[in-house]
Amino acid sequence: MRSLRGVQVQIFGQVYNVRSASDPDRTHRVAEIVDEKMNGIADRGGSPDSYRVAVLAALELADELLRLRDEHERYRGRINAKRDRIQALLEEAGGSRTAALFPAAD
Repeated sequence: MRSLRGVQVQIFGQVYNVRSASDPDRTHRVAEIVDEKMNGIADRGGSPDSYRVAVLAALELADELLRLRDEHERYRGRINAKRDRIQALLEEAGGSRTAALFPAAD
């Protein structure tokens, strides 16, 4: 198990001491993404209330995550379809010996 490390980050003008098992550079990058998102919302004329800005940032980040997950699933489906097609062609050409070559990409 990886040990937790304390990392100091700044988000939306506030300093936070974060404990994370991730590499400190990754933790800083994550904090930068949140900070950029919150500042972007505030710059668009949103509420100066940091709680509201944080909630709007969380909603935007969750939306982005869902879009990326959907895209990932579409790619996985395309890859599996191509794998199935290649496997069928190989089976036609060489019998059933090739069935174990392409496990599902789940």
